[in-house]
Amino acid sequence: MKIHSMRLPGLVAHQEVVFGSTGENLTIKHDSFHRESFMTGVKLAIDNVMKLDILVYGLENIME
Repeated sequence: MKIHSMRLPGLVAHQEVVFGSTGENLTIKHDSFHRESFMTGVKLAIDNVMKLDILVYGLENIME
């Protein structure tokens, strides 16, 4: 399995997963151009962190 990392100007985050075989590729990708795209999750975490008495890994465990 080959893994590589690139820093691209203008992108805050870029994830791409490529599954391939002989003669074919399936690509799933996500690009984030502005940090505002993360703010909904950051606000959710800030609003809920003091209400928790256990370690929570992943926002999916506190999202309604």
